[in-house]
Amino acid sequence: MKKNIIKNLNSILSLMLTCVLFFGNAINVNAVPQTINLGSGEKVDAYLAGIGFQTKMTTSGDYVYCLDRTKLTAENITATLVGEKDAGFAYIIENGYPHKSITGDRLKDYYITQTAIWWYLDETAGTGNLGSDFKVNAADPNGIRKHVKSLVDNAKKRKEEGYPKGAIKVNATSENMELSSDKKYYISGNLSVTASNITAYTVSVSKGAIVIGANGEEKTTFAPTEKFKVKIPVSEINNTTTTIKVTVNAKATINKAYEYKPTNPGMQNVMPAILYPTTEDVSSSLNLNISSSKVSIVKLDKTTGKPLAGAELVLKDAAGNVITSWTSTTNNHVIRNLSNGTYTVEEKKAPNGYKKITTPIKFTITDETKNILVKVNNEPKVSVVTITKLDKSTDKPLAGAVLVLKNSKGEVITRFETTTESYSITGLPYDTYTVEEEKAPEGYEKVNDVIKFTINDEHLSFQVNFYNYPKVKVPDTASDNSIIMTIIGLIIIGSTAVFIYKYANR
Repeated sequence: MKKNIIKNLNSILSLMLTCVLFFGNAINVNAVPQTINLGSGEKVDAYLAGIGFQTKMTTSGDYVYCLDRTKLTAENITATLVGEKDAGFAYIIENGYPHKSITGDRLKDYYITQTAIWWYLDETAGTGNLGSDFKVNAADPNGIRKHVKSLVDNAKKRKEEGYPKGAIKVNATSENMELSSDKKYYISGNLSVTASNITAYTVSVSKGAIVIGANGEEKTTFAPTEKFKVKIPVSEINNTTTTIKVTVNAKATINKAYEYKPTNPGMQNVMPAILYPTTEDVSSSLNLNISSSKVSIVKLDKTTGKPLAGAELVLKDAAGNVITSWTSTTNNHVIRNLSNGTYTVEEKKAPNGYKKITTPIKFTITDETKNILVKVNNEPKVSVVTITKLDKSTDKPLAGAVLVLKNSKGEVITRFETTTESYSITGLPYDTYTVEEEKAPEGYEKVNDVIKFTINDEHLSFQVNFYNYPKVKVPDTASDNSIIMTIIGLIIIGSTAVFIYKYANR
């Protein structure tokens, strides 16, 4: 009777150990037994291709699976730990019998799991456990093959991926802590973790901070999906800026498969249907920031709302003392840790091409208003250039000249033909420009001069007058000689006639 009680107690303890080994999370690799005692099993029908065998079990009642069909079944013998199997074996154990019900029939499910292990060995280790009849040709009235192949295919993928790694990362929607509505605490937003292979995590914080759960209760241990917050009393904050370090710790559990070798070398090595967990410590941390205030100042184009760079700005307190000065960029200029009070933003220099602001912009920081956005808008300056082609002698407008406007790089901005109206260009960027003539108006001399002008803050409007001289007619030499000879001839004829007339009347 006493022996039976002890025997029953041993069985119960063995069963409890099995449950802990499979379901426990705090167990480490040292819990993997160095030896197991193999008992006998029961017959399993030849469900496919005439291949039948017996179940394999330990003396404590745990299922095991054989790893070499060409050898004798390992039973009624002690087996010693060989080592860890790859992640593909762990997949088959995790998704096979007895952890998953495949068909609802215990022996069929054992059969599927055992043949999947043999098939997987054929695929990955080049063994010959199962032939083509089992894998392809034989009739399959029990629908076994598809379940076996599914386990094998997924196990091969898992082998390529390897065993998963434990990991944890703490995440924050914002790393800035804000003053609570009752002004007693600075409090963070929701914090959470991204983790794999953990069942719980713990939180530790620095500088007198407190960890709270979703309902505001103080706690430090959370499930992987739970969120938490960190708060700290205002009385603990002695500086304008404070950093709270938040650290999360967990134990990651990876379930692994192991191989055992019987003391009789003629028997098959076996693999228990138990995944023994190994654990590793994982952690992550981040810093939460506390500041007394945050003022964001942005310089904008008043017409487009786009950020402007290049403005020289200064911040003053209510007494006119300069707190800081800076040159604007296209990003917000952020000023933290200002005390409560009224401040002004003044512009010392406007961005190029914009009108300077003369009225300071005021804002006030209070306990209720610490996060402020100040928009400083500038109106753009617009350049206007008017080009007129004129007759130098009359000052009248000329049409038909082709003029070219270029920038300082020699790039053509515009090419146009003049009319009797002036040609206007607006919105030219700050730069130095030239106007030159490519073609003169009809009847006018071409101008080779280049007119230069510069657009800047002081010079936004230009009237460019471009003059041409009319062409002067030059006499034709041959024609004029002919006229002169004719005149001389006429004079000689006339003189001769007068002489003859006088002589005849003598």
